[in-house]
Amino acid sequence: MWTLVPLGNPGPEYQDTRHNLGRLLLQRWLADRGLAPIPAKRFPSGTLYPLTDGLQALVPSTYMNLSGEACLQAAAAGIYPRRLVLLYDDKDLPLGTGRFRLDGSDGGHNGLRSVFGCLDTTEIARLRLGIGPFERPLVDWVLGHWTDSEWERIDGLDKPFARFLDLLAGAGDLGTLANQVNPAEFWSG
Repeated sequence: MWTLVPLGNPGPEYQDTRHNLGRLLLQRWLADRGLAPIPAKRFPSGTLYPLTDGLQALVPSTYMNLSGEACLQAAAAGIYPRRLVLLYDDKDLPLGTGRFRLDGSDGGHNGLRSVFGCLDTTEIARLRLGIGPFERPLVDWVLGHWTDSEWERIDGLDKPFARFLDLLAGAGDLGTLANQVNPAEFWSG
């Protein structure tokens, strides 16, 4: 079982912001399939939802910078950190692209920094979802709402994101998965 962790900020005012791209794509994927997951377990900082065979989602209820708290609580309840797959926005990737990694630094992303600090490891799989090119000030950019032209690019992410989740659900070897989903052609629809 893989546990998706869509990083983002809670509340309707943040729903359509760049920082919540992972949550947005997961919500769109659920809506396309007519799925309305029922919570399986609630933690003080997040909720666990069953999705499909092989996939569940841990949705933090904290702000982005405290995302690690939900991951730590889930780990204490028996969810192995090496079975987490973080979904998050990446300012350094162009909008409409994705990059799957098995480990590495936080790259200055506060949500990742929180997860890595709480779990005391950087060996956590993650799908980086591009929101670039970004503008300064960065905080205003990531908390800004999508433009009409950006929505068109997001629409183009639905199919590759669904393919990613299908491959992940059946994946035993994440290294092989990375080779399948990292080529630019994968993200072109």
